[in-house]
Amino acid sequence: MENQNRELRQALRAAAGGGHLDVVERLLAANANVNAAAAWDTGRTALQAAAEGGHLDVVERLLVANADVNAAPAAVGGRTALQAAAGGHLDVVERLLAAKADVNAAAAPHGGRTALQAAAESGHLDVVERLLAANADANAAPADSYDTPPNNYSGGRTALQAAAEGGHLDVVERLKQARNVY
Repeated sequence: MENQNRELRQALRAAAGGGHLDVVERLLAANANVNAAAAWDTGRTALQAAAEGGHLDVVERLLVANADVNAAPAAVGGRTALQAAAGGHLDVVERLLAAKADVNAAAAPHGGRTALQAAAESGHLDVVERLLAANADANAAPADSYDTPPNNYSGGRTALQAAAEGGHLDVVERLKQARNVY
């Protein structure tokens, strides 16, 4: 029975990440655990996987099934659902914020990003604007960066540093404005 439960959890994550709503529906009907925890190293919950892929219909279905919108990210490289969506999926960001996603959830300890840092890193001004409107902390400290191999730890980047490194001038200017408010 434990093997079957594990298989259902893994299948649900895979289907959600691939945006396969019909498969997600079938797995939920078979009692797959919608809130199975993410694996420690770069794992995702089903909701985190769907959000990362920008699959709004799957995100909506998982929320209806009571998926935890603020489930903790994996310790290494993990993302909350909002942090995962912030890489460029404004419609998913909007839906998660409506479901009370924590806009200032802490980044995963190693290689994580806050939602605002993720949006800034990928240069998505529309997402940056929406997160700032939801009171995202423009001054949030970066998480450690975790690079493999050879397992080196180094500092992460603030939202401003991430936008600057990517050459996203419009995001840099907006973040400078937001940081001066504090």
